[in-house]
Amino acid sequence: MIRSASRRPAVAGPVLRTTLFVTLLAAMLVAFTWSRTRTLSAAYALGQLQKEHARLTAEQDRLVLEVEALKAPAALERFARNKLSMAPPAPGAVFALQAALVRPAVDSKAGRAAAGARVASANAGRDAEVLGAQQVALRGPSRVTDPGH
Repeated sequence: MIRSASRRPAVAGPVLRTTLFVTLLAAMLVAFTWSRTRTLSAAYALGQLQKEHARLTAEQDRLVLEVEALKAPAALERFARNKLSMAPPAPGAVFALQAALVRPAVDSKAGRAAAGARVASANAGRDAEVLGAQQVALRGPSRVTDPGH
Protein backbone atom coordinates (compact mmCIF):
# COMPACT_ATOMS: atom_id res chain seq x y z
CA MET A 1 0.00 0.00 0.00
CA ILE A 2 2.72 2.33 0.69
CA ARG A 3 4.18 1.69 -2.75
CA SER A 4 0.97 2.48 -4.59
CA ALA A 5 0.69 5.84 -2.86
CA SER A 6 4.20 6.75 -3.97
CA ARG A 7 3.41 5.93 -7.63
CA ARG A 8 0.56 8.37 -8.00
CA PRO A 9 2.64 11.49 -7.51
CA ALA A 10 5.12 10.23 -10.09
CA VAL A 11 2.37 10.16 -12.78
CA ALA A 12 0.89 13.51 -11.73
CA GLY A 13 4.27 15.27 -12.14
CA PRO A 14 4.67 14.71 -15.92
CA VAL A 15 0.99 15.54 -16.56
CA LEU A 16 1.29 18.76 -14.57
CA ARG A 17 4.47 19.72 -16.41
CA THR A 18 2.89 18.96 -19.78
CA THR A 19 -0.20 20.99 -18.89
CA LEU A 20 1.95 23.86 -17.71
CA PHE A 21 4.06 23.69 -20.92
CA VAL A 22 0.98 23.65 -23.18
CA THR A 23 -0.57 26.57 -21.25
CA LEU A 24 2.65 28.57 -21.49
CA LEU A 25 2.94 27.78 -25.21
CA ALA A 26 -0.69 28.85 -25.79
CA ALA A 27 -0.09 32.11 -23.89
CA MET A 28 3.01 32.84 -25.99
CA LEU A 29 1.07 32.10 -29.18
CA VAL A 30 -1.73 34.47 -28.13
CA ALA A 31 0.81 37.19 -27.23
CA PHE A 32 2.61 36.77 -30.56
CA THR A 33 -0.67 36.88 -32.50
CA TRP A 34 -1.81 40.00 -30.63
CA SER A 35 1.58 41.68 -31.20
CA ARG A 36 1.58 40.83 -34.90
CA THR A 37 -1.99 42.12 -35.30
CA ARG A 38 -1.07 45.41 -33.60
CA THR A 39 2.04 45.75 -35.78
CA LEU A 40 0.06 45.22 -38.98
CA SER A 41 -2.62 47.66 -37.81
CA ALA A 42 0.00 50.31 -37.02
CA ALA A 43 1.70 49.74 -40.39
CA TYR A 44 -1.63 50.20 -42.19
CA ALA A 45 -2.33 53.43 -40.25
CA LEU A 46 1.20 54.68 -41.01
CA GLY A 47 0.67 54.01 -44.72
CA GLN A 48 -2.58 55.97 -44.67
CA LEU A 49 -0.92 58.89 -42.86
CA GLN A 50 1.97 58.90 -45.34
CA LYS A 51 -0.51 59.06 -48.23
CA GLU A 52 -2.36 61.94 -46.56
CA HIS A 53 0.93 63.73 -45.87
CA ALA A 54 1.96 63.40 -49.52
CA ARG A 55 -1.47 64.67 -50.65
CA LEU A 56 -1.33 67.66 -48.27
CA THR A 57 2.25 68.50 -49.28
CA ALA A 58 1.24 68.48 -52.95
CA GLU A 59 -1.76 70.70 -52.15
CA GLN A 60 0.45 73.12 -50.22
CA ASP A 61 2.88 73.30 -53.14
CA ARG A 62 -0.03 73.96 -55.50
CA LEU A 63 -1.39 76.71 -53.22
CA VAL A 64 2.02 78.37 -52.89
CA LEU A 65 2.27 78.46 -56.69
CA GLU A 66 -1.26 79.86 -56.92
CA VAL A 67 -0.46 82.62 -54.40
CA GLU A 68 2.71 83.52 -56.28
CA ALA A 69 0.77 83.62 -59.55
CA LEU A 70 -1.88 85.87 -58.01
CA LYS A 71 0.81 88.21 -56.66
CA ALA A 72 2.29 88.66 -60.12
CA PRO A 73 1.85 92.20 -61.50
CA ALA A 74 -0.02 90.97 -64.59
CA ALA A 75 -2.52 89.04 -62.46
CA LEU A 76 -3.04 92.02 -60.15
CA GLU A 77 -3.63 94.29 -63.13
CA ARG A 78 -6.10 91.80 -64.66
CA PHE A 79 -7.96 91.59 -61.31
CA ALA A 80 -8.07 95.39 -60.97
CA ARG A 81 -9.40 95.83 -64.51
CA ASN A 82 -11.95 93.00 -64.53
CA LYS A 83 -13.24 92.81 -60.96
CA LEU A 84 -12.75 96.38 -59.71
CA SER A 85 -13.34 98.18 -63.03
CA MET A 86 -10.14 100.16 -62.61
CA ALA A 87 -8.12 101.62 -65.47
CA PRO A 88 -4.93 103.60 -65.76
CA PRO A 89 -5.46 107.36 -65.64
CA ALA A 90 -5.64 109.31 -68.86
CA PRO A 91 -2.39 110.93 -70.05
CA GLY A 92 -1.84 114.24 -68.28
CA ALA A 93 -4.44 113.47 -65.60
CA VAL A 94 -1.91 112.76 -62.88
CA PHE A 95 0.27 115.51 -61.48
CA ALA A 96 1.97 116.24 -58.17
CA LEU A 97 0.56 118.84 -55.82
CA GLN A 98 2.86 121.25 -54.08
CA ALA A 99 3.68 120.43 -50.47
CA ALA A 100 2.24 123.79 -49.32
CA LEU A 101 -1.26 122.81 -50.48
CA VAL A 102 -1.55 119.82 -48.17
CA ARG A 103 -1.13 119.90 -44.40
CA PRO A 104 -2.32 117.58 -41.63
CA ALA A 105 -5.73 118.34 -40.18
CA VAL A 106 -5.70 119.30 -36.50
CA ASP A 107 -8.51 118.31 -34.18
CA SER A 108 -9.21 121.48 -32.18
CA LYS A 109 -10.70 119.61 -29.21
CA ALA A 110 -7.92 117.07 -28.83
CA GLY A 111 -5.13 119.35 -30.08
CA ARG A 112 -3.50 116.63 -32.14
CA ALA A 113 -3.29 115.77 -35.81
CA ALA A 114 -6.07 113.58 -37.19
CA ALA A 115 -5.26 110.57 -39.38
CA GLY A 116 -4.56 111.40 -43.01
CA ALA A 117 -3.99 114.75 -44.62
CA ARG A 118 -6.53 117.35 -45.67
CA VAL A 119 -6.32 120.48 -47.80
CA ALA A 120 -6.36 123.58 -45.63
CA SER A 121 -9.63 125.45 -45.92
CA ALA A 122 -7.83 128.79 -46.26
CA ASN A 123 -6.16 127.52 -49.43
CA ALA A 124 -9.32 125.98 -50.92
CA GLY A 125 -9.93 128.87 -53.36
CA ARG A 126 -6.33 128.89 -54.56
CA ASP A 127 -6.43 125.08 -54.89
CA ALA A 128 -9.51 125.27 -57.09
CA GLU A 129 -7.74 127.79 -59.37
CA VAL A 130 -4.68 125.53 -59.63
CA LEU A 131 -6.66 122.37 -60.31
CA GLY A 132 -9.33 123.87 -62.52
CA ALA A 133 -11.52 121.17 -64.10
CA GLN A 134 -8.70 118.66 -64.53
CA GLN A 135 -9.09 115.01 -63.63
CA VAL A 136 -7.13 113.82 -60.64
CA ALA A 137 -6.41 110.10 -60.42
CA LEU A 138 -7.35 108.76 -57.03
CA ARG A 139 -8.13 105.25 -55.89
CA GLY A 140 -10.55 103.57 -58.24
CA PRO A 141 -12.11 105.32 -61.23
CA SER A 142 -10.93 108.81 -62.13
CA ARG A 143 -12.69 111.71 -60.46
CA VAL A 144 -13.17 115.22 -61.81
CA THR A 145 -12.21 118.13 -59.58
CA ASP A 146 -14.42 121.03 -60.63
CA PRO A 147 -15.16 124.00 -58.35
CA GLY A 148 -18.46 124.62 -60.15
CA HIS A 149 -20.09 121.32 -59.04
